[in-house]
Amino acid sequence: MIDIMFEADEVVLKFPKQLVSSDYVQNFLERLRIETILQKSALSEEQAWELSEETKRQWWAKNKEGFLRGNGS
Repeated sequence: MIDIMFEADEVVLKFPKQLVSSDYVQNFLERLRIETILQKSALSEEQAWELSEETKRQWWAKNKEGFLRGNGS
């Protein structure tokens, strides 16, 4: 069961913790933070593309070994 509640300036999600790892939740929240920043920015489409490519390069550098061993994020 998944519950979504909106309380003042917060969103509260409740779901069984076995659905996702804590690393996945951290990565998801980081993506939300970046998306919020990008929505407020005046980046050109090209700058946004370059930022997305750099983000993917950084993710791969951080997660390559675990991913190739079969236990990636």
